[in-house]
Amino acid sequence: MSIEELEAYFTGINLPDQIELERGVMVMNVPLFLESHLNYVKINPDLRSAEVFIHRLNQLKDRLEELNA
Repeated sequence: MSIEELEAYFTGINLPDQIELERGVMVMNVPLFLESHLNYVKINPDLRSAEVFIHRLNQLKDRLEELNA
């Protein structure tokens, strides 16, 4: 998904305070995680490191969909 699609997905949904993205990887403040990751990718879209942030955003999306299924 593009950063725009990810941002649209997360807009207006209820977020948990914390979530386990994968075994042993906890996000303790989901709203802050989301804000910082979206901002980083918007500011640095051409850096290779942005791929890691996009991957984590996709992990969060997938995990939220799992929990809401």
